[in-house]
Amino acid sequence: MTSRPAGLARLRESLNGRLAAPGDPDYEAGRGTWNADVDRRPALIAWPADAGEVASVVRHAHANGLAVAVRGGGHSHAGFGVADDAVVIDLSELSHVGLDAAGRSIRVGGGVRWGAVDELTQAAGLVVTGADVPEVGVAGTALGGGLGWLQRSAGLTADNLLEAEVVLADGTAVRADRASHPDLFWALRGGGGSFGVVTGLQLRVHPLRRLTGLIALHPLDRAQSWLDEYAVRCATLSRSVAVRLTLGSAPPAPFVPEPWRFRPVLMVVAAALGDAAAELDGLSAIGEPIVRLSRALRYTELQEPAGRVPRRQRARGRSAFVTGLGDGLVADLIEAAGSAPSPFSMIQIQLMGGAIADVDASASAVPYRWAAHHVAAHALAAPDDPADLDSWAELVGTRLGRHGTGGPYVNFVTGTETAGDVRRIFGEAGHARLASVKQAYDRDDVFRCGLPLASVASPA
Repeated sequence: MTSRPAGLARLRESLNGRLAAPGDPDYEAGRGTWNADVDRRPALIAWPADAGEVASVVRHAHANGLAVAVRGGGHSHAGFGVADDAVVIDLSELSHVGLDAAGRSIRVGGGVRWGAVDELTQAAGLVVTGADVPEVGVAGTALGGGLGWLQRSAGLTADNLLEAEVVLADGTAVRADRASHPDLFWALRGGGGSFGVVTGLQLRVHPLRRLTGLIALHPLDRAQSWLDEYAVRCATLSRSVAVRLTLGSAPPAPFVPEPWRFRPVLMVVAAALGDAAAELDGLSAIGEPIVRLSRALRYTELQEPAGRVPRRQRARGRSAFVTGLGDGLVADLIEAAGSAPSPFSMIQIQLMGGAIADVDASASAVPYRWAAHHVAAHALAAPDDPADLDSWAELVGTRLGRHGTGGPYVNFVTGTETAGDVRRIFGEAGHARLASVKQAYDRDDVFRCGLPLASVASPA
């Protein structure tokens, strides 16, 4: 079904923000995504100026039987922010950021990205767990749970969500928190974007202690011995230490010796808060690295990936949560990393635990609090690079399937998941509760451009 001309004309007249249909000047640029392989043609693209205009667009979509795709930061691996024959609501105009330093909270619009938040909070000596790429959207991060450098010390982004302003499928605007619409608030923390348009969020912020970083590069052929020792040592690290390991090509960064750039390596990146900096010595002592650097860091430096990849790129991915690094997992990952299809492709191992595990499993929709590590394969290439990303992503996915006991991470789904896959991601109890919330707030499945989340009234 497409928008009726009269209804579309009325919608145009009601908006201060832009609206583009096929053939309009803004349409082609507006349907582009971060993932250059996503090529979809929505029925309409709207750039509402405020939550009231978001509501008008949602009502129009609902009345015309159109799905709504929501684009916050636009960094979804699966390209969920754009869909064929849907109404795309681009939230980039909802870019307000307000920090209450005394009250230890920050309010952001639904289109705000982490770069703006990190600069503002860091200047005030405060911080909140967020995605580790400045261009990623805040709202989408929180809706998928929110892994980040501070997850072990401050919890996930979703754990720091205090309130969400949401436009529902009928155009009603509500505030969801622990007291108001608590079931919706539960689902928004880790359950994905299937329940409404999040036009604003309030997040808890934390004091930013002294931050020390470590980077060490090891040849990929020595990664097995390094990871074997790390698998034992990581269990003793305090929650003030964050670790991310990357199996892939050495980046073309200034700290990498010229002969090693783009060669296969294990890159160890760790960060410690306050006095926990001494714990980095133990990681430094493992093996004989090609290069080892340790120094005080600004948080925004930590958030910038080492060796910038193209801003827009072709992307595929797989991920899983695991309880340990034994039983042949490391060998499988190293072998897969050696056949990566492009210089920007990588496998990352992120240390979990700490504050993540402090939160009761039933307190939010986040399904992976038990995990010791998150493993993610990112098959990435420049838009003009014809590398076969699918085969490699499938290879790594198969190997992760031998070892992973949960996942994928909601923010790293592929877009090909079935209803059964979603049930497995959240578990029977979590899925049933999410489906119940879906039935209560979006029984017509207006927000169906993300994970397929059947309502309780729908067949399994």
